[in-house]
This record gives sequence, structure tokens and C-alpha cells, in this order.
Amino acid sequence: MARSVRYVPGQQEPFKMSRAKIEDFIRCPRCFVLEVKHGIKKPTGVPFTLNVAVDNLLKKEFDTYRANGAAHPIAIQNGLNLKPFQHPDLDTWRNNFKGVTAQTEDGKFLITGAVDDIWVDDAGTLYVIDYKATGRQEAVTSLGEGGFYDGYRRQLEIYQWLLRKNGFTVSDTGYWVYVTATQKQDSFDNNLKFEANLVSYTGSDQWIDSILDSIYTNLNEPEVPGPGDDCDLCRFFEERANKAIEWHELVWKNCGDCGTRMLKTIYGMMAGEAPSGHISMGCIVDAESPEWLCPKCDLEEEADLTLLPRAE
Repeated sequence: MARSVRYVPGQQEPFKMSRAKIEDFIRCPRCFVLEVKHGIKKPTGVPFTLNVAVDNLLKKEFDTYRANGAAHPIAIQNGLNLKPFQHPDLDTWRNNFKGVTAQTEDGKFLITGAVDDIWVDDAGTLYVIDYKATGRQEAVTSLGEGGFYDGYRRQLEIYQWLLRKNGFTVSDTGYWVYVTATQKQDSFDNNLKFEANLVSYTGSDQWIDSILDSIYTNLNEPEVPGPGDDCDLCRFFEERANKAIEWHELVWKNCGDCGTRMLKTIYGMMAGEAPSGHISMGCIVDAESPEWLCPKCDLEEEADLTLLPRAE
């Protein structure tokens, strides 16, 4: 699998960035910059293969109505005079490796996003449609607040923004075709029973330009930004590092040249100052990165450093 292209600070050509990467930045600027600029990727999660299967089947179903120029029953049931949109580029727009693309006015980014579907009214206004699948006791009829639900809202808004950048008239209102495996049947019998509901959302894409400006600023700063407020990955590494220091039986080393007790190096962004006897070295680690540093031989003499007492 080909590696993702890294951002190079000050580059002149537009940097290609997906809708999902914008969401990554919103959730955790640190993880975003480490991946996009330095190539340090987060661990990948388990793929939602059942959700992908539902998406593919829904696309096939709506394509049947698209070919006939007819509204789907779920639109009719909700009193909407909307039909699946026909366009020669639709397959490209729905391709995860291509999607709808638009360059920012300042030429800094080329943004991409793969839509699930687009509907259209009689006036030619487009409506972004996204498919969602889940399993619950009761069918989903409205969207929750916070967390990944807000990510769903931003997802629709970015798709709307991309289509507007391509010259289309797009409604602020979008819809999720939300299908729920409700678990209401008495047995599995090799069959899941889904209930489908149309959930509407009226949003705004006015936040996108400012977020892109912030992304550009962070990518061009020499420092790595702090973690997101709710980043489980950063929280895990911080807690693990703190526990490792707490549990470690320190056997302090002395410098072979001057005899001074050395400092233990810590790699990775920390929430505060390094503990006594340690020194923070940042995030980037390679084969030349030292495990110990002498405060006299390796560091400036005026550095304000506190050493741990020698371990007995």
C-alpha cells in the first residue's frame, strides 16, 4: 500500500486533504500534525464491514430509482419531492479514493470528500444524503449531541461546501438515511431486520474556511500542537508515560566524562514540565536519539534542571 503524501511546510502546490482529515484535526490537532506532517499514523480501528455492506446495498437500491427518475418511498413518506440526482460524475463523487474535489481560493489545499448520495428538487437545488447503519433496541429517529454525532453534522456540511465550490446550488438541509437493526425479532435466523428513517439536519459551512486556516498554521509551525480535549490516544500515552515513570526503579547513571548524574530523556509531548531528573525531548525519535544526557557536558550550563538523588 502506498504511503500517504506528507505536507512540506511552505510548499507551493495545493496539499490534497480529505474530509476525514479535517475531522481528525478538529478532534486532535496533535495526532493530525504527527500523521500529515511527520508520517506517524495512529493505530487503525476495526473496519465496519457490516456498515459498508449496508451502504453498498442502499446505493444499489437508490440507483434503481435514479435510473427511473423516481423518488424513493422514504422521501415520499416524509413529504419530500426529492429524487436521486443524475450526473455523469456521480460514480467519481462516490468513490472513496476520488470524491468531490475543490481547491481553496488561496490555493493552499485541495479538499476531497466522497458522498453517499445526492438528491435534487424540481428547482435544481441539491440535497446531500448520507447513509448510516447501527444496531440498537429502538430505531434511530433523531441525531444525538456531541462526540461523533457532531462529526456527522460536519461531514454533511463539508459535502455541501464541496458541491457549492463546484458551482451547484445546495440546500443547507441534508438528510441521513439512518437504518437500525432493532433486535426486535425473537431469533437471528440468519437475518437482520432493519428499520429505515430519514433524519434531517440544517447546518452551515461557514466554519470551514477558518478551520482550514488553522490547519495551515499548525502545519507550518515548527512545534507540534497540543492534544485534543477528548483524544483517547493522547490520553493513553500520557497516562502510560506517567505510570512508567512512577513504577520505574531508577538506577541513575553518572556521566563518564565529568561524573555528574545524568538526565533520563522522555520522548513524546507532555502535559506539563518533565518530572525531576528527566528532560523532555519532543516527539520525533530516531536511532540517534539519546537515552541519557549530561546536564554539564550535553546541555547549557545555565539550564534550570533539578536532579533526582542517587538511587541506593
